[in-house]
Amino acid sequence: MLIYFADDHKLVALGIQNLLVSVPGVNEVRHFLNGKSLILACRSIKPTAVFLDIEMPEMNGFETLEQLRAEGFDIPIIMLSMLDEKSVIDKCLELGADGYLFKNCEEKDLHNAIACVQMGAQYFSEVAKQRIKGEKSPLIIDKIEYPALSNREMEVLKLLCDGFGVKEIAERLFLSNRTIETHKTNIMKKMDVNNTVKLVSIAIKHGIIK
Repeated sequence: MLIYFADDHKLVALGIQNLLVSVPGVNEVRHFLNGKSLILACRSIKPTAVFLDIEMPEMNGFETLEQLRAEGFDIPIIMLSMLDEKSVIDKCLELGADGYLFKNCEEKDLHNAIACVQMGAQYFSEVAKQRIKGEKSPLIIDKIEYPALSNREMEVLKLLCDGFGVKEIAERLFLSNRTIETHKTNIMKKMDVNNTVKLVSIAIKHGIIK
């Protein structure tokens, strides 16, 4: 099997690529930094399946998914993102996605997703199923239950884990420094930490951000 996946975060992409390569039957995995380059590759060589991040430069996951379907590609397309809003997942379904996984999913989810879509079925992680039903599950770290992070909080946390400061995050998200500081404070309260280093360490260690 030939797998294509698009994700603009190189460290995350490396981890995903290593997991995809381990899936039985997968012979080659090709990584792209945006949807535009992935579509060009599909036009040249049709892959067995595609994994798409949603937030990407040049052409995001929504646009890429929509364009692939518009061009008649019937290949299985699975969204792989940290966005957990019901509206986001619903939109992916409307545009023709065959599945939805979160980036902190387990290796078995990738295996099961590929197996299911190859048989013509859809595959959604348990958390994604909860979102589709309108449910919001809490964070569970070391068996301790914490309030769930919002979509924007997850976005800010991801950028913090990527090494960006408050000012840089504000510029990337087109928000004020004060707004980012507020999100950061709320995240730290929810995760019961008192400094950024510990916050990032816990987020990465427990797979909240990969």
